Amino acid sequence: MAAAQRNRYEQHGTPPEPQRPGQKRRKRLVYAIISYTNMKKRAPILPYLLLNILVSAGTVVLVLFLWQKVFGGSLPVFSGLNRTRQPAQAAQQSQPPAETPSVPKNAELSIEAVVGVGKWDLEYILIRNQSDTAVELKDWQISGAGGKRYTFPALKLNKNGAVRLYTRSGTDSVIELFWNAPGALWKSGDEVVLFKPDGSAHSTYLIP
Repeated sequence: MAAAQRNRYEQHGTPPEPQRPGQKRRKRLVYAIISYTNMKKRAPILPYLLLNILVSAGTVVLVLFLWQKVFGGSLPVFSGLNRTRQPAQAAQQSQPPAETPSVPKNAELSIEAVVGVGKWDLEYILIRNQSDTAVELKDWQISGAGGKRYTFPALKLNKNGAVRLYTRSGTDSVIELFWNAPGALWKSGDEVVLFKPDGSAHSTYLIP
């Protein structure tokens, strides 16, 4: 090693640095002092972290306490299964099944006449309730040749009451209904059929 230092001195003209005793120990001491100083700087952060955790926990407890006081009962529970349920399925389950209107056993509706045959602005079907009680017309249907079909809206036809079903357009009322067809629907020789909500034929009328 002395020979290497001597060579370096001969090449660069710089005398080798003498080895100082305890130099490595002093370096380790300096590193230890720096590490200790950095730890002291970071130490105040820990109490703030603990305080933040305690404040958050206290806030949650306070919210739960107030919820039970105001709303009472247990807290709401959200199930992952309920959140992932398909919207269409949820809507289908929330809607009650459609009920077919009940028809009195003694219901007696008749097609009394078809007036103004072939004239769009005058043509109508006259239907009368000849039974001893009122009849709900919802989902009853009028049908004819060529696939013509009309479904009645919710309308209660009282005893001996009558309603006109016009071919033309108009605004429905308790005594007048409108098919809103683009042209005349009936001609001589056509058969008009009145169907119950269950699809069974109830009354027929042959146009003279």
